[in-house]
Amino acid sequence: MQSLFYAKSHRRTDFYPVLRPQWWMLLPIEAVAFLARFIGLGSYHGLIYDEYYYVTAADVLLHRTPPVLVKHLVFGIDPNLLSAPPFAKEVIAASIWLFGNNPWAWRLPDALLGSLVPVAMYFFAQAIFSNRWVSLLAALLAAVDGLMVSTSRLALLDSIAFPFVVGNLLWLWILWGRLREGQKIPGKMLWGFGVSLGLGLSAKWIGAQTILMAWLILGWSWPHVRRARSRWLLAGSVTVIPLVTYFLTYAYAFASGFHQSWLPRNVFLAWGKLQWLIFKNMWTLTFYHPWTANAWTWLGLPRPTAYLWIAHAHSTIRMLAFSNPLLIWLGLLGLVSMAAADVTARRLRPATLFFAVWLVVFYGTWLLTPRSKFNYYFLSMMPMLIMAFSYSAVTLVQGRKIWERLSGIIAMAAVAVSTAYLFPLWVGMPMPNGFYHSVFWSSTWNAKPKPTAPRITHVSPLATAGPLNLRQPRPTGWSAFEGGGSHDTAFAWPASQPLKAGYVLHLKGAVADQPAIAGNDAYVGTNGDTLVAWSLSTGKVLWTDAVPNMVMTTPLVTSQTVFIGLGNNAFRSFSRTHGWIRGTGTNGIMAFSRATGKELWYSPTVGEDMPTPILHGGLIYEVTGTGRLIALNAGNGHEEWSLPLGGFDSMSSPVLSGNMLYVAINVYMQAYPAARSTVWAVNLATRRIVWRRNVPVSSGLSDCSPVVAKGILYIAGVPRIVNVSGGRTWLNNEIFAVNASTGRMLWSRFTGGGYLGLDQEEVGIPFAKHGRVFIGNPAAMNLRAYSADSGRLLWTLALPAGLTANPVQTGPVLWVALGNGSLMEVQASSGTILKIDATGLGPIGPDAPVVLNSAVLLASLTGNVGMIPLVPVH
Repeated sequence: MQSLFYAKSHRRTDFYPVLRPQWWMLLPIEAVAFLARFIGLGSYHGLIYDEYYYVTAADVLLHRTPPVLVKHLVFGIDPNLLSAPPFAKEVIAASIWLFGNNPWAWRLPDALLGSLVPVAMYFFAQAIFSNRWVSLLAALLAAVDGLMVSTSRLALLDSIAFPFVVGNLLWLWILWGRLREGQKIPGKMLWGFGVSLGLGLSAKWIGAQTILMAWLILGWSWPHVRRARSRWLLAGSVTVIPLVTYFLTYAYAFASGFHQSWLPRNVFLAWGKLQWLIFKNMWTLTFYHPWTANAWTWLGLPRPTAYLWIAHAHSTIRMLAFSNPLLIWLGLLGLVSMAAADVTARRLRPATLFFAVWLVVFYGTWLLTPRSKFNYYFLSMMPMLIMAFSYSAVTLVQGRKIWERLSGIIAMAAVAVSTAYLFPLWVGMPMPNGFYHSVFWSSTWNAKPKPTAPRITHVSPLATAGPLNLRQPRPTGWSAFEGGGSHDTAFAWPASQPLKAGYVLHLKGAVADQPAIAGNDAYVGTNGDTLVAWSLSTGKVLWTDAVPNMVMTTPLVTSQTVFIGLGNNAFRSFSRTHGWIRGTGTNGIMAFSRATGKELWYSPTVGEDMPTPILHGGLIYEVTGTGRLIALNAGNGHEEWSLPLGGFDSMSSPVLSGNMLYVAINVYMQAYPAARSTVWAVNLATRRIVWRRNVPVSSGLSDCSPVVAKGILYIAGVPRIVNVSGGRTWLNNEIFAVNASTGRMLWSRFTGGGYLGLDQEEVGIPFAKHGRVFIGNPAAMNLRAYSADSGRLLWTLALPAGLTANPVQTGPVLWVALGNGSLMEVQASSGTILKIDATGLGPIGPDAPVVLNSAVLLASLTGNVGMIPLVPVH
């Protein structure tokens, strides 16, 4: 092997190395590169990631109506003047003009240029190392590299600018070799180099890093430059020619100007000011984005850039921009070995210097800038690391000692296996959920939560009507909606443990379900896509996580893990046989470390997961927006089994009694009424439906979480609903008692009717204790008590506001949280109001209070979670 251990300053470097004997191997590599970038290129319809900006800009340049709203639209003028120069957007526009306005056409130039990079890498490695095996390995790795492939599959600026970076650096190496050897450099080569530098700069300003590297390399060889016959043209090729080329890419604005009030009318002055603003924006821009990654992490296990994430019932599609970490580490090791060999031999070879300057320019500049960064900015570093690894690996394989050969073979095999393992994540390949969950996932690869800690304020204590005699011990975990089938969330706090009270957490988004208590900590999710953990002993927030959709479930908690469901109430699609499917965006069950809040696993579902699941026997049971009962392994999120029930479940959290799981589902074949409203009983041991009971209601059943007490299931629904003027509806409520063993209807009672605004909670949630059933009515604004066995009305209490949440009983007292934010204490036996207090938290939804010895925990639809102190009245 001809290696870099021989000084090459005497060796002539040609632009076209002898390739003919290797074409039979290079062509298959190029075919792999082409297929990796083109298969399914247009299969993902719509705009992905920054295509929202660049495809939009291409449409505007073509005088076409853009797919997204553009403020201050001027047809023919790039709407993203401040973000980047125009050349890459002009290339995208040309492709749309030639091939039509469709995803395949948007992404064609990027995929085509990206597929040529492996050929350029072959020439590059051959020009540097003069070894065809090194060149072939470098080309193969470039054909399947994660950053190169994923970025080439989208209409992005980097995927057009990057091939220019590789080509221009190859050009620079050849020019530098001719300079060192005193050869004549043709004028056409220098003109071409200058124009190519300008186009690369105008594609994206990573081209400026190429120009900076050219200045440093040529400056290092200044004696050779000064003696060159074409020294003036050489200087112009890295200064004036790129600048003029760059300027000419703005030709679309020469005739009429940029049409921006903040730019001068004179085109030259406007262009100059625009470049300063682009530089200022590029260097200092900071912002929150869940997929940013600090530059110092790029050499480790950095957070990838998530281009695409689609969840299906049985498969998941993710397109992530990151390179194989093992290849990066081994490439760095190869670069260090090259430098070490030079130090040992007391020399500096051209390749070592070239790679060192490459590292300083393309990585060091990102370390200097304070702007927010993404991992795909590391793209321009990968060719150098790939060549360094290829050279080191082939050198080892062709070494004389067995350990050298074995080390080289192991290194190449490890890179090959890990690349194949990660490849589906780079190309957006549908992965079976089982495989998807098995893929190694570093905690550093998770989306970054928005750094907005909840604001904490003070809340005044409330006087309670009497002493609290609480016997139910404080839970160490949380396994179901409101702790279990009884909806009884009154707990005795241990006297030996401190309980901090008198504060309010102000969270982002409404809280739709109760916080969960587990030991000394509490957990709550919000409609603002947030999960929060805090200490009940100190009142301090432990951690906060940002998630990709609303959290309407109460978190389930074990000794080590926290589980939530994701989903919203928007309708996803309609099927003539199935009806409406609920839940848009990212739906599924997520698991987090209880100690740190790090994501452990995610199991996607087609419809929403708004009902609070049940954790039982190591499995998580949930009913989704497609009406499917799923059982997930709590340890890894794998689906163990499922049962189609039809329709959808909105907020009716399943309830468990023994091995029997009960849940309510609505089937809507039109807006209203529901075609079918059904309570299902499923035996979890046999995985079979035991009974189903159709309930005569038009709506609301799938929003009511049932309660089971002494063999009877209680649930409420809306038998009649009428839309009236003024954005309101008239609706009735009715409560039903069903034999939990057989599904036989035992009794039903009308609880009242009234007006509600559109899209408000329609029914109250029942609560059963000591032979009574209590149910609120948000429309009629009342609270009623019935005999649990016979359904005989015991009392009715008119309320000052609607009531959706179920009451909680402590001794003879009911704790009632009203829709206007008030907290009432009511005599359970008679319905007499004992006390009513304004909490100041805002309106309360379906989440009942959690009553403790000396405080009550209450959450509101305005995102306020208060731990309100209780002071007994003597």
